[in-house]
Order: sequence, then C-alpha cells, then structure tokens
Amino acid sequence: MAEKDELRMDNWDSRHKAPIVEWNELQDLRLDGRQRHIVKSGPGETYDLDCLVDPRESDTLIVALHGALNRDVYTLPRFEWMATLQNRTESQLFLSDTALQSSDELKLAWYTGDAGDNLTARYAALVRSVAVQCGASRIVLLGFSGGGFTALAMAPLIAGSLALAFSPQVSIGSYYRFFADAYSNALFPEYESFDDVEAAFQQRLNLLELYRDAGVPTNFVYVQNSGDAHHMNNHYLPFRELTDVRVGARFVLEHESDSHAAPSRERVSEMLDECLASQFPESAVAS
Repeated sequence: MAEKDELRMDNWDSRHKAPIVEWNELQDLRLDGRQRHIVKSGPGETYDLDCLVDPRESDTLIVALHGALNRDVYTLPRFEWMATLQNRTESQLFLSDTALQSSDELKLAWYTGDAGDNLTARYAALVRSVAVQCGASRIVLLGFSGGGFTALAMAPLIAGSLALAFSPQVSIGSYYRFFADAYSNALFPEYESFDDVEAAFQQRLNLLELYRDAGVPTNFVYVQNSGDAHHMNNHYLPFRELTDVRVGARFVLEHESDSHAAPSRERVSEMLDECLASQFPESAVAS
C-alpha cells in the first residue's frame, strides 16, 4: 500500500489499550488485529470517523453504538458496551459519534452529522468494509436510547444486518426538546430552529418518516422497557403502529425498570444470543 494512503501514528490509546491508525480515506482502511481506526474527513465532510475494531474468528460482527454522554464524566471517543461484550466470541466494532466534538456541551447527536456530512451513511459504509474484512456474513447493530435510534437508522443501509434496539428514540423531535434544541444549535447553526432542521432532513431525524417507505427493510428487534413512559408513548407505540405487520419487524415489550435505564448486561447478551439463533435475516453482506 502506498505510504501516502496510510498514516501510521506512534500513538497508543491507553484507555482502550489499542494502537491508533489514521487513514486518509475509508477505502484505504485495513484491519490488523485489535486497533482504533480514525478515517479523516474529506472534501465536503466535517467529521472524522473514529472506531475500535476487535476482529475474531467468527461469522458475526457486533456493532456497538452509544447514546447520550454526560460530558462531565465521559470523554471522546466513547466506545460503549465494551464490558458487556468482552467475553463474547463475535468480532466487535465500536463507533464513536464524532459530531459531539462540535461542542463540549452537546450530549447527544444520534450519529446524524450536520447539513453537509451524513455521518449515518458514512459509518454504515465503514461497517460494511469492516464486516467484509472480518469475514462476517451477519451484522448486529446494538444500541440503547440514542444508540438504538442509530441502529434502526443504519440497518437499512447495510444488507444482511439486524438492528437490536433497546428503548430507542425514533424521532429526535419527539424526544425532550432541550436535547433537540441543543442538537440543532450545535450542528445546524445555519437553521433558525430545530423544526426547520427536521423539515429539511426528515428521514435522517425522524425514523417514522424513513420507515414510512414500505421499501425500507425492517430487519430489527425493538426491545422496549414498559416502565419508561416517555419512550413507550412517544416512540414505541407510533413506531409499532407503523411497522408491526412488516416482515422482519419484531417487538419485545418487557419491564426492565420504572425509568429510562439501560438493560442489564445479562439481558443484552441474552437478546444477542436469541437474535443470532432465531431472528437473523438470511441475506448476504453487501460489499
């Protein structure tokens, strides 16, 4: 490979115990064991892609997506679910939402990017590349809350993938307004309000609009905590009404807690096992 295509750094990520490798373009990215990869933004793009890859001898790739971050506690990059997945045998890919770098105060950006940079699509392309290099024919996109939104948004862009979403948002505008306003102010300052942003980018910000198209694949398992009233009423019920009868759509309603709390490690692992055993769509990974 030409030296100009690969920028190998002497950096070591001590927090995640992995070497850091930078790439100028996604097409240049090559896996070599457990590494953190940064794909630099190109013309017309705002944000780098930042991920941690741990390839295993497996036909399955689990893609871990994070939700809202307490910026007083967590620093970027954020690679969520590492402790939950550490004893599993599948290849693992952890994605950090680099749009959060736009503001030290921003807690949640749903991996959408900004007006000129569709991070959802760019990260989906990264997942496809990593899956091919890992030899993975099955891809599970795992997320809770904002990460669950991204799993549902990204799955239609990755053939052969399945979204496993725990109590996700399905519409940024239907979440608490201060999150939506902070998001639009940080990432779409050229627009006067969140409502203007949503009108301009409906399918990126509102999965009800995305999945309203009957041609959009519905390969997902949506696990909703019945004790979370806000997500039950504003996200789960509208999305279920829209997609319940479609092939590949599965809803699991259960009581995890009386709040918007992440599922236990044991429950996540149980659902991963169940998805891989019985719910996975029979289709090939797109290259």
